[in-house]
Amino acid sequence: MDSLFLFQFACFIFMLINAFIIALSHLHVRWGNKRYECSRWMIFTAMTGLAIQYLIQMSFGFRAADDSLGAVINILIYTPCISLISISICNIEAIRDNLKNMIMVCSGIYAAIIVVFCLGTSIHHSLYIREGLYLMLGLFCISVFYCIYMIMQEMNRRKNILETMAATDMLPYVRHSHASITILWLAILAMPVAIFSTTLLYIVGPVVLLALLFFNLTFVALGNNYIPTEELLDKEEENQRDCRKSPARQLSEERIKFIRNSLDQWCADSGYKDSTVNMLTLSRNLCISKDELSVFFEQCMKSTFRIWLSDIRFNAAKKMMMEYPDYSNDIISAECGFSARTYLYRIFKSKEGCTPTEWRDEQTANAARNNKEKQD
Repeated sequence: MDSLFLFQFACFIFMLINAFIIALSHLHVRWGNKRYECSRWMIFTAMTGLAIQYLIQMSFGFRAADDSLGAVINILIYTPCISLISISICNIEAIRDNLKNMIMVCSGIYAAIIVVFCLGTSIHHSLYIREGLYLMLGLFCISVFYCIYMIMQEMNRRKNILETMAATDMLPYVRHSHASITILWLAILAMPVAIFSTTLLYIVGPVVLLALLFFNLTFVALGNNYIPTEELLDKEEENQRDCRKSPARQLSEERIKFIRNSLDQWCADSGYKDSTVNMLTLSRNLCISKDELSVFFEQCMKSTFRIWLSDIRFNAAKKMMMEYPDYSNDIISAECGFSARTYLYRIFKSKEGCTPTEWRDEQTANAARNNKEKQD
């Protein structure tokens, strides 16, 4: 066996392992978010497609025969697989209309690649399609650049939605975002090199494979902390259809007082303990429209729902630590509505400059010192 065949075989096994990880995670945890589940199987299909590509290369020896032959097969299979990974990302980021547009554009570009391939083979009567190969590569690059552009746009837009309407830890989302962009940038930068140079393939290939593994593991890990924002995205789409940049409304003093009292009562009833609460669920719970809540937080509180609720939970955590010194940080974070203990740690670090344990020890020491001074 030559080194190229062994390398292709290793890549084939690696892709099967990636597909197995994605599929097996479904048996371990089934997330309630339909978009996330759909994206999981898109990624599984893409990983399986990439594995089939290496199997084809091994079976028919296209790359071994000539780099240009291998490049043609690469482009034919890489394009839909990378597009499918991109669409799986946008599936949990974009409103449905934007997702449909992306699918149509990616499908159109791939159809153009197929047309170029068919014309090239009919003209040259072989897979050596010469200039057609470079046209296929150009269309491939356009497809990936378009996918990256759309993903970045949708991620920025959805992040704005989360920052105003959701109230949970953003770090898992940020990690997934970075992993998504990283894998696609590596693809667009490395694929032309990997496609046309077998020698450089041995260097570039492992980097891309590791990036794919990193992306898949991040995607699976994200599912345990995923913000269920399908409803938020659907509501955002409704808002875009119903009102196009309507002027910001002003709340009356009477309405401001009503909203403030409703929020105070909600906090008194420990509504903040629900780690899954978002602007929509709060709106329904209080029978106050989401738009009114948004205006209230922006104009009256000079804040956002997420920041306001984070402060409420932070103060509740400090109070509980003082009242129940035996409670662990895990119990404190769960009782105060934090999605994870790490989120509680980061808030204490940002607001107090120390960990929850250090803050508690300091408060206990201060209380003991004050009691001693009073006794003296």
